[in-house]
Amino acid sequence: MSKHIIKPLLGKGKKVLANGADVLASNGKNGSVVQSYVNQQRALAKANTSTSVQKEVFIEPTVKPIDEAVDNHLYRRRDTVNVAMPLDELETTLLKSLKEVGVTGVDITQPIRRSGPLGDATTLYRNYGQAWQKSGRAQKESLYAELDGERFFTDVKDKKTGRLAIRNVRDKLDESIRTGSARDIAIAEQTLNEADLRRWHRTLKTQRGWEAHHLNMIKLISNIVNGMDLNGRTAIYRHLGRRYNLFTGNSVFNKINLPPDIHDFVHAEMDRIGINYRKINFNKNTPLKKRLKYIKQYAKKMDQLQEFIYKQMSQRPSVASRLN
Repeated sequence: MSKHIIKPLLGKGKKVLANGADVLASNGKNGSVVQSYVNQQRALAKANTSTSVQKEVFIEPTVKPIDEAVDNHLYRRRDTVNVAMPLDELETTLLKSLKEVGVTGVDITQPIRRSGPLGDATTLYRNYGQAWQKSGRAQKESLYAELDGERFFTDVKDKKTGRLAIRNVRDKLDESIRTGSARDIAIAEQTLNEADLRRWHRTLKTQRGWEAHHLNMIKLISNIVNGMDLNGRTAIYRHLGRRYNLFTGNSVFNKINLPPDIHDFVHAEMDRIGINYRKINFNKNTPLKKRLKYIKQYAKKMDQLQEFIYKQMSQRPSVASRLN
């Protein structure tokens, strides 16, 4: 089963669903929790759903990340060019891209640039980015450069002169955590392991056309702890993880990758079963007992939601083929 499905659901074999220990016991001391869970959920899916496989549908998501770099990365709105190809082929590809936006008659082999992160391809890609500015189109519409699994883009440093630099998308994503927006501050606080802030965009990489989803929504968790001091908020984050295996912020166990339509289905299902951050009206006067009671109910609903995600994903051809 694909890591980007089973890992966030099972937490590397940790009990995510309440009956995880029972599953292990029923399969003997040497049984695999992961395999047992898969077998159990297959049976549930077959019993509760049609045997037909749903047609894959990709629709425009209704909610997009605020940060443009994250938006482009998660939704893969930009095409890419593999700069490891022969330089003459790379030049032809980049010139074709420029021609499509009305830029012709340019020589992207000059001036020769210092070798950078793209090695010998640095000159062509940097000059391509420079020429792209003549199109009047936003730089974010140009091609990503891809090399050894990493993506790069041309980042304008000085709008007046048009000076730009080649940057790694991953570095930009890491930087977005430190921009100071309310959401980014909440993510940083809810992420108990600081290293996870850097791992989020590297672990369980989001494949082209899919979207990353926080299993435990940032806004919802923020509303649960609203009105508490920092020590109290941190205690709640730890309680969620230790008691219910519900991890917060950019923990790698709080991430699942989904096709856009299923991502929308998941948010609709959250509303249907009562997981709605707008309905959490806690403040500094809210007793801890009331918060813990809500968390207990929330944990049960999250079990339901993860089962819903499994059923939806197991009917995907690209996922079902790995289960059989």
